[in-house]
Amino acid sequence: MTFILKFINILCLFFLFQTCNSNEREFELFYPDGKLRVSGSYVDEQAHGFWEGYYSNGQLKSSGEYYKGKLVGRWVWYYEDGTKLKDSIFSYPNFNE
Repeated sequence: MTFILKFINILCLFFLFQTCNSNEREFELFYPDGKLRVSGSYVDEQAHGFWEGYYSNGQLKSSGEYYKGKLVGRWVWYYEDGTKLKDSIFSYPNFNE
């Protein structure tokens, strides 16, 4: 439980600093019935930050982070019934670029 709380705090700080960027815009895509399909953000017209995708039944389809349009860190994909399909780790780019 302590790990989860620390993780949530780190995520909140991450989003706090991300929202200070004036080139950032939130993105949400919905199914025709109004349920959320995708949520994330763009910075300088590239996917950047934490993203989630959902099936039409509301079940989480995928979650992970983008950095300047590239998949980074841990990404997890799920079947429509909620069981894990794939769990991948993507490397981070050279931050000096």
